[in-house]
Amino acid sequence: MNKNLLWKIHNWLGLYTGIVILFLSITGAAALFRPEIDQLLNPNLRQVEPSAEKASLTEAVAKVLPMHPDKYLFEVEMPKAYLDTWIIRLMPKEKSRLNPMIWEVFINPHTGEVLGERNYFKSFSYFLRNIHVRFYEAYYGRQIVGLAGIALFLSTITGLLIYGKFMKKQPFGKIRSNKLRITQADLHKFIGISALAFNMMIGITGAWLGLQSYIMYGLDIPQPNNFSRKEKVFTEKEDMNYSLDFDAIYQKSQIEFPNMIPWFIRPTTNGEGIVQVLGNVPGQAYERRSNKLVFDKQKQELLFKYNISDQNFGAKLYYVQESFHFGDFAGISLKILYFLLALSSGYLSLSGFIIYLERTRKLKSRLGKTISLKSQLSQWTIGIMSTIVIIGILSMKLGLGVPSLLVAMAFYGYLIAIIVKKLLPKAK
Repeated sequence: MNKNLLWKIHNWLGLYTGIVILFLSITGAAALFRPEIDQLLNPNLRQVEPSAEKASLTEAVAKVLPMHPDKYLFEVEMPKAYLDTWIIRLMPKEKSRLNPMIWEVFINPHTGEVLGERNYFKSFSYFLRNIHVRFYEAYYGRQIVGLAGIALFLSTITGLLIYGKFMKKQPFGKIRSNKLRITQADLHKFIGISALAFNMMIGITGAWLGLQSYIMYGLDIPQPNNFSRKEKVFTEKEDMNYSLDFDAIYQKSQIEFPNMIPWFIRPTTNGEGIVQVLGNVPGQAYERRSNKLVFDKQKQELLFKYNISDQNFGAKLYYVQESFHFGDFAGISLKILYFLLALSSGYLSLSGFIIYLERTRKLKSRLGKTISLKSQLSQWTIGIMSTIVIIGILSMKLGLGVPSLLVAMAFYGYLIAIIVKKLLPKAK
């Protein structure tokens, strides 16, 4: 490919998507530690004193449901390495688009005591996830993030093709410090090559996760572990109100799939009369809770078993996307490595922006349009951090609906303003 064309593509991607990639790098680095941060902020909800005593999960669910007659049971999350408690999740029977809700009730699994309750959509943990996964924009935010993944991948490839030859002429890692632009260019090349594999992987998996529904629909790809019952054995009301023996289902899951650590028990409410047990197998580097058991609610018979290790290459490839993107399959050490690499990706956007500003500074100075580099970087930094803080405060005070609506109005309003500004001079 023509070198000048590569430069144009690389510069264009960096200039127009660099701020998005920088934002995603910062929020992604923070989102890596969502469970740990939630545990730190809410120790009373997630940590209990160890005890040999064991309460009944069935009785706990039976106690919680009458406390919330306006809600129905969605799922139960089981204890794990970073969670000591049961989390009983409820959904409102009457949905509100402006005030959506997933209600969480935390239970001590040793005593059955209710430790506390909250709307998950008002938690800091959800804010961290949603601002990274979809910019806190409910309509097309996830797709925009997917497109940013494509931009990161293309930027990485073009950067390799451009700077690969440079690295042959200059010792790897050498930083020339005589001028700001040259120093940043050397750091840009060094960090870009060092984090090459990581950025390509994040770009590919980010694009897949953001555009997954469109890709699967376009290529007619079914979800690998999907199971549904064609016939309805209950009415929806009967299914929703069925008194399930959770303790028996949990024990059955350990018999049928002894290697799987159950994460969620999720009963249906659509009349199928089934209950799913989702979990992880130690040593697997796949998406969380992708292994599955499906039981009949009434007879507790096993209807379906899905172990990713037994599946074909396509299914395994499907389930490594999210785990590779978030690096949550190999403990805290991998998360720390991902954290550092994510920040390095953000620095590539920042250094590229500095290089561009320095390269165009003289031209802009002659035109009388120059703004100091320090001033521009300060404005962007304050803008990004202020946006994150404001959305975070609104999220934890108002939940998902209102902040998401405000973000959508601001985002699309800004795009419309830019388009109008570009078109007005031509109209004259």
